[in-house]
Amino acid sequence: MSEKSIAWQQAAFIRWPKRRRRGAEAGRGDKFVVSTTGEANDALESDPNRKSRLNDHKIHPGLNLLPPQNDLHFGLHSHKLQITMKNQISILSMAAFAIAFLSIAPLALAHERDTFKIGDKYYLLTVGSLNEPYIVDNISGVDLRVLQVPGPGGNGASNGTGKGTPVTGLERTLKVELAAGDKKETLSFDPSDNAPGAYAANFIPTVQTTYNYRIFGVIDNNSVDLTFTCVTGEVSESAEDNSQVKVSDSIARLRKIGAFGCPASKKTMGFPEPSLSSYELNQGLQNLADGARSAGKQAAAAQALSIAGIVSGLLGLAVAGMALKRK
Repeated sequence: MSEKSIAWQQAAFIRWPKRRRRGAEAGRGDKFVVSTTGEANDALESDPNRKSRLNDHKIHPGLNLLPPQNDLHFGLHSHKLQITMKNQISILSMAAFAIAFLSIAPLALAHERDTFKIGDKYYLLTVGSLNEPYIVDNISGVDLRVLQVPGPGGNGASNGTGKGTPVTGLERTLKVELAAGDKKETLSFDPSDNAPGAYAANFIPTVQTTYNYRIFGVIDNNSVDLTFTCVTGEVSESAEDNSQVKVSDSIARLRKIGAFGCPASKKTMGFPEPSLSSYELNQGLQNLADGARSAGKQAAAAQALSIAGIVSGLLGLAVAGMALKRK
């Protein structure tokens, strides 16, 4: 803002017209009068020294040329306040997301993490089920992740955090055999497009029972045959077993951390009414069919007996009629 504009604003508020000044001096009033724009400009032109005197004059603190909502300082303060509020909202949103993620994370991490020595190298195998929570009739699958780690006490191997070098290309050398009761099926692995060293073999669990994942094939020119079994009931993510288990001449399990759960019942997860699984529905239909067949057999037997009774009755009547004729 130029000096002339500042001087004009000050002159507009503090200039006393001569006739009002004389009236005030004569005791007729002490009223403060704001001059017009023309009077302020005329005053500056007629008295060049007035600007310096106006600069020395103190304006009443209650006066302001513009209303507060249009004031530059108010605008800056409002802008800063808006930025502060947006930052606080962003921080709160991030905090809420972090809390929600941490509350969900235990479900997504229900996996078993085992450290193996295969040949002369160390590997961390993470095994579990896809799309947890693991529920009957929902698409799931075997989730396998393989990392090469420095050693049993190196980064990641000691606590199963997953620090190491992803092992790729195992979809060509490994398969998985599913086993539930006396049923078995062999599936191939598909590599992940986004996570090197991660593999999946999709299937849909149809019965709530114990599942075994037998992973077999070759890793680094060593034959492997490893079986992982789901755990019924509550699953511990921190349970650790440091006992060494010899799997074969070239493979030893050095450490086991955590476990993965067996599929949950679809009936208990249904809302607002229990939801029957496809297996349970098939069993119900099979029971109805068996009942119908049994009832049919009973009805057929009863019908045969009734027919036999009728025939016997007719034969009896015939015999009686013949006896009457002989008399």
